[in-house]
Amino acid sequence: MRKRNKIILVFTFLLGTTFLFSQNERLIIGRTTGKLAVKKSLEIRTFGFTNSLSGQVTLPGYCVNVKEGDSVHIDFWNISQGNPVSLYCKEIEFLQRNNEKKIMKKKEPVHHMEHGFYSFLAKKAGTYLYYSPENYPFNLQAGMFGVIIIQPKENDSLLVKSSNEILWCSYEIDTNWHTDAIMGTEYDVSNKPIVLTDYKPNYFLINGASIPKNKGLQSLAHKKETVLLRLVNSGLYLHEIQFPVGTKLQLITGNESHIKIAKENTIRLNSGESLELLVSLENVAEKEQITYHFIDSISKQEWYKANIPVFY
Repeated sequence: MRKRNKIILVFTFLLGTTFLFSQNERLIIGRTTGKLAVKKSLEIRTFGFTNSLSGQVTLPGYCVNVKEGDSVHIDFWNISQGNPVSLYCKEIEFLQRNNEKKIMKKKEPVHHMEHGFYSFLAKKAGTYLYYSPENYPFNLQAGMFGVIIIQPKENDSLLVKSSNEILWCSYEIDTNWHTDAIMGTEYDVSNKPIVLTDYKPNYFLINGASIPKNKGLQSLAHKKETVLLRLVNSGLYLHEIQFPVGTKLQLITGNESHIKIAKENTIRLNSGESLELLVSLENVAEKEQITYHFIDSISKQEWYKANIPVFY
């Protein structure tokens, strides 16, 4: 019998409210009033997912962590004041049900103060990006995204024995898309697209922090220990990650065509894509760095480059 997980996602402005749930349920709250400090002197407004009313928005948002074979059920409750929203994942098929729990032939966005009922079967182990596809790419850029991790079965050949797991969710931010005039767009039943300026990102982050502030892969591990690295591109640009010479990379899940191991040790992730890698740095010198390149997919121009020390 497959394990059944019930996950409740809520979009809300409400504070101070208490919710009670049974042991097998989770309360997830999505906000349209989050803030992100892109540097000490600058905070910008964001949307995002949290797991409590007092929780602060983080990017990425709530992580749905399940096991292969699980049947996952989502009660998506939209209490935001913005446009209708829904849930989407490129690699995972979400089924949507109506209030009578019948599968809807045509998926519809969830309007203000309404529920959307979703379910999916965790068929394949891996790491995946989910987000609100309405007004794409605005909702994704605004922060309405999170990660789904499907762990392999205990007896699966893909099961990786690693004491260290790291998620690097990389993205860019154009602060001109995060003004109150844009982020504060009022509810429109027609879901009218939000008018945006040309995308010119000026901040480049991993897990909500500027790239140089991220600790190295071996920050909590001995040099000889391997690390399971989950790479997710939730930005709009192509992200190219170059590892030092001597790094051993083993693909666990993802598209192997995006890995160039010979000589360059380079990973390329398009927007919305992800990979899981087993990384060994035993033969890497102490002062080596991992380099992130952010490349405009249309012009092919490198927009930004930053380094992360391998050993923090």
